Amino acid sequence: MKMKHIMFLMVSALSINARAQVKTSTYAGVQYADSGKFNGTATNPILSELYSRPQSIYCDTNNRMYVTDEHNVMLIDGATSRNRGGFRGDPTSTLSLGSSNGTGLVARFSTPTGVAVHPKSNDVYVCDRNNNLIRKGSKFVNSSNETSWSTLTGKDNFVGGYVNGLVGVAEFNTPEDIEISDAGIFYICDNANNCIRQINNGLVTTLGGNGNFDAGYKDGNDTFARFDRPTGICLENSNSLLVADRNNGMVRRINLTTKAVTTVVKDLNFPLDICVVGAKIVIAEATCLKIYDGSTTTVFAGNQSTGGYLDDEVSKALFRNISHIYYRKADKSVYVVDNGNNVIRKVPLTDNAVADFVANVTSPIVNQTIKLTSNSFNNTSQTWTITPNSYTLQAGTLLTDKIVYVSFNNVGSYSVSLNAKNISSNDVLTKTNYISVSTNSAGLPAVDFTASSATPSLNQVVTLIDMTSNNATSYKWIITPSDFQFTGTSTQTDRNPTVKFVKLGYYTIKLDATNGNGNGTLTKTNFINVSVNGTKQVIGQNISIYPNPAHNTLVVHGINEYESIRFTDITGKSTTLNVRENNQIDVSQLARGIYFLSIDNHGEICKLGKFILEN
Repeated sequence: MKMKHIMFLMVSALSINARAQVKTSTYAGVQYADSGKFNGTATNPILSELYSRPQSIYCDTNNRMYVTDEHNVMLIDGATSRNRGGFRGDPTSTLSLGSSNGTGLVARFSTPTGVAVHPKSNDVYVCDRNNNLIRKGSKFVNSSNETSWSTLTGKDNFVGGYVNGLVGVAEFNTPEDIEISDAGIFYICDNANNCIRQINNGLVTTLGGNGNFDAGYKDGNDTFARFDRPTGICLENSNSLLVADRNNGMVRRINLTTKAVTTVVKDLNFPLDICVVGAKIVIAEATCLKIYDGSTTTVFAGNQSTGGYLDDEVSKALFRNISHIYYRKADKSVYVVDNGNNVIRKVPLTDNAVADFVANVTSPIVNQTIKLTSNSFNNTSQTWTITPNSYTLQAGTLLTDKIVYVSFNNVGSYSVSLNAKNISSNDVLTKTNYISVSTNSAGLPAVDFTASSATPSLNQVVTLIDMTSNNATSYKWIITPSDFQFTGTSTQTDRNPTVKFVKLGYYTIKLDATNGNGNGTLTKTNFINVSVNGTKQVIGQNISIYPNPAHNTLVVHGINEYESIRFTDITGKSTTLNVRENNQIDVSQLARGIYFLSIDNHGEICKLGKFILEN
C-alpha cells in the first residue's frame, strides 16, 4: 500500500524552547506564477528545477519522488531532479504534445496527472489525462537506465470515451488520479466520466458511479452512486477507497467489498485530493489544506479564500491552485503540488501543539474591548473558552480566531482557556481569574482603537476596532483624506465600523468618544497605509483558478470583484469576460480547449495562468 495511505504518527515530547514552529517550505522547483518555463538539461538540482504546471507526486519504495508536470514525468532522487520521460523543451511547443511510447525523452504525454508506483514491482503508472490513457513506465534502476514507457489501457483520442472490458479495448475520459493496492488492483479516478474505475487481472470495470449517466450526487452501491468530477482518490485501508468528489464539495468513501458509496465529509470548497494520516483525513482545496478528524473540518495550512506564495508557519502559508498531495512516512510530511506556483511544497506534521496566549489588558473596565492573542506553537487551529460567559465578542471575531477582541459585561474575575490543535495533538492552557473587570463611573472616555489591517490593499474591507475604556456611549470616526467608503450597514457612529479605501496612500484616523462625564479623543496620523498589493505581493502572486479543468463556471480568487479577464486560446484569439461579484466567471460561451488568462493592470498585461475548458 502506498505511503499516501494510513500511517500513525509517533510524536516526541519536546520542550517549548527546543521546538521550532511548524513551517511550510519549498521542497523542489523555482517559484513563478505562470507556465512554460523549462530547463534545457534533463538533470538539475531540485531547487533549480523548472516545472511547468506540476500535477501530481508519488514515492517509490526507496522514497524517490515522481513528479508529473505539463508534458513530463520527473523523478526527485535525493537532491537531484531527473527527467524520466516526455519533452525536455518548451512545453508550449507543438513538439511537446503526443502519446508516443518509447524510452526516456522519446515518449510523449499530454498533461500527465495522477501517478502511482506499484508496491511490488516499483514500476510507475501515470494518468495521461488529455490523451485519455493509462501509461506504464519501467522501474528506476539507476541514472544510466532510462524509463521505458508503454500504454497499459485506454484509447488515445481528444474527446475520451467510456468502455469497460479488457485493457486493450477499455476507454477513459480525462483520468485524473490512480491508486494501486498491495494486491495489485488499480483504481482510476475517471474525472469526466464521473466515476471510479477498477483494473483487475487485465479487466476494466466500474467501481462507483456510471459513465453513461450525467454527473450528480447519490450514495448507493456501485453504478447506482453518482459523482460530479471526482479528482483525487486515496486508499484508506485494504477495504476502503476515499474520493475527492470535487464539484459536489465532498469526500466520499467506497467499500471495496460491497461497492457501497457513502459520504464522509460535506461542505467543502472544490476538494481536489485527499490523503490519510492516522485517524484523520487531509483534504486539499485550491489554496489550503484542511483536516477532518471524524467530526470537524478545520483549515490546517494555507488560507481557504486567499491564494499566493509564502513559506511560513502553516497557518500563514499561502498556496495557489493546489492540484494533488501526498503523505510521506519517511519524514512525516504532506507534500503539496503547488500547481499555480510551479513548485512542490513540504508541510511537516511532526511536532506537538503547544498552547500559549496573552491579553493586551488584564484589568479592563466593564465594556472595554481587550485583545486576546494566541502565541501557540505548532498549531493549525485554536478554540477559546471564557468563563463566566457574560462577555461580548467584538469586531466580528470568533472563538476560533487567532486574535479575539472581547468586552466584558459585568464586574468580576474571568478565566480564559485556549485549546491549540494540529493534526496529531492538542494542548490546553487555562489561566484562572486571568481577567479582572472593574468599573469607573466617574472617568472620561480613555480613547484607544486599532484596525484589522493597517496595510490593506485597495478596496480591501478593514474593521476599525474601538478599545476605549470608561463606558463610552457614543462614537464618531473621522477619516482623512475622504477617499474611503463605509461598507455594509456601517456608519461613522458605529463602535466597530467597516470601511474600504478607494485610493492609494496614507490615511489618518480619529475617534471621538463620549460618555456621561464628557468627551475623549485620539488621533493616529497616517495610521492606514493603502498599497496596490497590501501584503507586498505582485499581481498574479495571489491568484487561484479553479476548478481546473472547468466547465461552464470558473472561480477566480485574488482579484477585485468585477475585474475583467482576457482569455486567449492556443490560436491567439482573445475574449474578455467579467468576474461576477461572487468571484465566478461564466465560461459556457467559450469553446472547449486550453486558455491562457491575463489581466490589464493599468496598462501592464499580467499573466494569471492557464486552464482547460471541458464543455
